[in-house]
Amino acid sequence: MRIGTILAGGLMLCAQGAFADYDTCVGLNANARPVEVIDACTVALATKLSDYERAEALAARGVAWRQLGENGKSLRDLRQAKHLEPSHNTQRMLAWTWHELGYDKTSEWLYTRVLKEAPTMQGYLSRCVVRLDLGKDELAVQDCGEAMDLDSESEDVTYFYARALNVTERPQDALEVAERGLEFHAKTSARLYVQKAIALVGLERADEAIATARAAQKRFPQDESLAKFLALAEDW
Repeated sequence: MRIGTILAGGLMLCAQGAFADYDTCVGLNANARPVEVIDACTVALATKLSDYERAEALAARGVAWRQLGENGKSLRDLRQAKHLEPSHNTQRMLAWTWHELGYDKTSEWLYTRVLKEAPTMQGYLSRCVVRLDLGKDELAVQDCGEAMDLDSESEDVTYFYARALNVTERPQDALEVAERGLEFHAKTSARLYVQKAIALVGLERADEAIATARAAQKRFPQDESLAKFLALAEDW
């Protein structure tokens, strides 16, 4: 009895340890703490998991690998996760890994497929970014506009929407979007100031653009995009 009790207790501890690793794997932010997520997920994946749990662990580890620049490993894990449980979230993560690998047409196709079933802000925003890289600027504007309708306070959304509008030479719209973003992110987003400055140049308000960039540079002295803009402005 005593040996049986000890064995049962050991098995219980092992099971609890496996659950702890799984909980850590899926509970931590894979973008912020990728090494810890990879370690926990790798241990969890060596245990008996349901298909759903295995897919979640693979997806989390796939995102973590991508964060570390290991895009091939990210692709492997996310494709396995999609095979086990093709959730919309997993497919979006897989699409972004395809983007990181340089396969933007594949990424765009997968985002389009997912958006038909799950039209989310993140899906529209990500396809907007992919389409900008593909040179599909008008379609990118439409996607970022859809994303803005779903979340008008997101820094990512306002930045990429303003950028897409600047690329398509709509400076007044770009200025309004950039200023909208700065209402919420003036203390943290140097790149929104850059888009505002570019929009002002497009409106032939170069002096205001330079003043905007110089003021922003005092707040973000290490930002390369502001420094680049001001360096270009010296030739005007």
